[in-house]
Amino acid sequence: MAGGAGPAGGFQDEGRASITRRSEDRGAFKTPTLREVARTAPYMHDGSLATLEDVVDFYDRGGNRNAFLDPELHALGLTAPEKQALLAFLRSLSGTTLR
Repeated sequence: MAGGAGPAGGFQDEGRASITRRSEDRGAFKTPTLREVARTAPYMHDGSLATLEDVVDFYDRGGNRNAFLDPELHALGLTAPEKQALLAFLRSLSGTTLR
């Protein structure tokens, strides 16, 4: 689980806090670009989500509840057509490169 609880309720990955030693950085991770996102599986900082569908479902349910969850992250309540439209958009961010 991305930033999820580990043994005895502790975090498996402290996130940025492992570097900064600041409690407010616990569970924080760098956000990568969306360019070529459809070709960069697995997803999340720890590779815990295998598909873009898994990622959309993760964010649609509001992530995994934990003490350090950003208060801005909440359930979205997307409909099936909205999820399909979002997935189509994410896949459109892949292309071919010129050499």
